[in-house]
Amino acid sequence: MKLERLAGCLIASIMGGIAASFGATASPASVDLVVSPSKLPRIARVDPRYQSYNVEMAEVIGGNFWKPYTPASVAAMKAKAAQASSTASVGVAGQDKTMFEKRAPIDLSNPRLRVLAKALGPACVRVSGTWANSAWFDASDQPPLEKAPSGFNGVLTRAEWKGVVDFAHAVNAELVTSFAISAGVRNAQDVWTPTQARKLVDYTHSIGGHIAAAEF
Repeated sequence: MKLERLAGCLIASIMGGIAASFGATASPASVDLVVSPSKLPRIARVDPRYQSYNVEMAEVIGGNFWKPYTPASVAAMKAKAAQASSTASVGVAGQDKTMFEKRAPIDLSNPRLRVLAKALGPACVRVSGTWANSAWFDASDQPPLEKAPSGFNGVLTRAEWKGVVDFAHAVNAELVTSFAISAGVRNAQDVWTPTQARKLVDYTHSIGGHIAAAEF
């Protein structure tokens, strides 16, 4: 009997709620709600470096990077996609001349660039991108190679990387990067090896730098 009585009360309550929602009873007067953010309790804290920015490895070592979007470049991309019957890019990243163009290394010591970047700090600067996946770090002081070793598509010199570390120091940014993962850092079993990554980390420490995080 108690269960039947409880079920009856629940059904009556539900039906009453439905009737009220459809206007069976008079609607109460509208109430203006006021929210005071300063009085809300804090439930979490965002790291001061949460909002950060990226510098492409292609901009550090020089390489093919995205063209500015212009009516002509967009038309060329659409024409190529239609010809291939696909909107997906095909081939080695950065080699499609309808989408990419050669870029020279940027000057990270530029005073104006540093002033503008510092205004974004504290932050993290991510130096990565597709070109970082296959960039060979030249740990020597020899003249830069004209061509990357087998298994790599680009060369990162010590001078270029020091420019990155100096930039991070100057603009109050923690350095985030990624290690090469191309064929050049894999053994006969196609397993990744840390030789290149270790050289980059060791050199970074030797010039007073710090890598806060790294990607693969």
